[in-house]
Amino acid sequence: MKLLKDGFMKFDYRLPIYNWFFPLGYQPLSSEKKHLIEKSNFDIYNVAGENSKFRALYFHIPYCEKICTFCPFSREINTNDKEHEEYVEALIKEIRIKSKYKNIGETPVHSIFFGGGTPSILKPELIRKIGNALKECFDLSELKEFNYECHLTTITEDRLQALKDIGVTHARMGVQTFNPLYRKFFNLIENIDLIFEKVGLLNKYFSTVSVDMLYGMHGQQIDDFIKDLHHIVQLNTSNIDVYPINNVVTQAKLGRELRENNMEATTGFTKAQMNVLLRNYMRHNGYHPHNGHGYVKAPKKVLEDNPVVTDIYRFQYHEAHYGYKNHDIIGFGSGAYSITDGYVIGNNNITKKYVKDLLENNHLDMKIGEFAPVICENKGISFHLPYHGEAEKAKINFDLVRPEVLSRLEEVILEGLVIDDGTHYRLTELGWNWYGNLLFYLSPDSEQQVILKHIDRGSKVKNRFVEDCNINFDFDLTRELVYT
Repeated sequence: MKLLKDGFMKFDYRLPIYNWFFPLGYQPLSSEKKHLIEKSNFDIYNVAGENSKFRALYFHIPYCEKICTFCPFSREINTNDKEHEEYVEALIKEIRIKSKYKNIGETPVHSIFFGGGTPSILKPELIRKIGNALKECFDLSELKEFNYECHLTTITEDRLQALKDIGVTHARMGVQTFNPLYRKFFNLIENIDLIFEKVGLLNKYFSTVSVDMLYGMHGQQIDDFIKDLHHIVQLNTSNIDVYPINNVVTQAKLGRELRENNMEATTGFTKAQMNVLLRNYMRHNGYHPHNGHGYVKAPKKVLEDNPVVTDIYRFQYHEAHYGYKNHDIIGFGSGAYSITDGYVIGNNNITKKYVKDLLENNHLDMKIGEFAPVICENKGISFHLPYHGEAEKAKINFDLVRPEVLSRLEEVILEGLVIDDGTHYRLTELGWNWYGNLLFYLSPDSEQQVILKHIDRGSKVKNRFVEDCNINFDFDLTRELVYT
């Protein structure tokens, strides 16, 4: 990726992905550290997470009524109440086992996130069971936000009351689009009235409600995008997240169907233009960015001052995901990941095996990787700055930041994407428009290589239709990116 010197197009292509965890470049647990888990895989938590300064918990519920074709996450179609009960029993077992480790049970929790899958597929009594386990097993005295994802077909008042009872503060729902054609492609219910009905229920129960919307779909025109924006602001939620679609990880089935309908992938340049339009439209309708893709309903004063991003709201879960060194996530459930300084720990993603191993053997297969903790010294510049729009310099040990990261930081300051105000680095509006590219550009070389390999692999999946990076490239897996 090359930084360009003039004009709005600050890079030679727009990265076709916008989200990954840091760091991606980790190795299997070394033989020197295998002794840490000789008795149990769980014993890795004797060392993982010991230096946490900001802690988020993630809980994965893998079950869905049907599969959305844009979704890359670990999930399966399952509406069997008995299997849901067994899964919750296994999840609580994992909670109880992990929380006995000092690094997990005694570290204050700042954010909780339930994702999936479809967490709201669980019945109220199962939701309350999990909530009771959380209160028993974790230090929630510093909890700032409790997020729970919902799906419109599973939003009922008894479930929402259960969420209120366990302390949920932030309800989230994926709308994605109001366009009937794209809803059909995405395998979503085409009844638009149901969206307004269910979001109305969420607004009734929670003061903080976030809805997600996608843009930049194959063949999407500007007029279609504006219609979606018109409907999404009519929902009158406190928060709206608007993402460019990630074609690198969508199902091949979606790409095949789009190609069969002669719908070409939206180019990166068009997505960049859409993002500028998005910011202006949202501001005109009372919403302002609080990170790279998240908008919050803002007071008139904030809208008039028009900062690049506002700090009147901060998504706390992403303070861990896109945070600083010693900001970590501990994951629970099948396919969930824990990411701490020095370790990446992935739970087995085969749901039936996850349940059986925990309920019958108090065991859990994990993919345990390690990396040099010093890599996280780069995180404040590589992740917090582009995503949240600022990085506090006092939280960064510059002596340990990679030289190439500091060099590229100087470049983006010279090109007007970032400013240094003495205490913070801050994105300019031009920098905010390119936050996805900056996540990549400001990452260490080792991370860039892994990200490019990931894009290369994803784009070569049969029937996957990825043409939105504005450049054709071949990647030499042993060296660097080769432009053609």
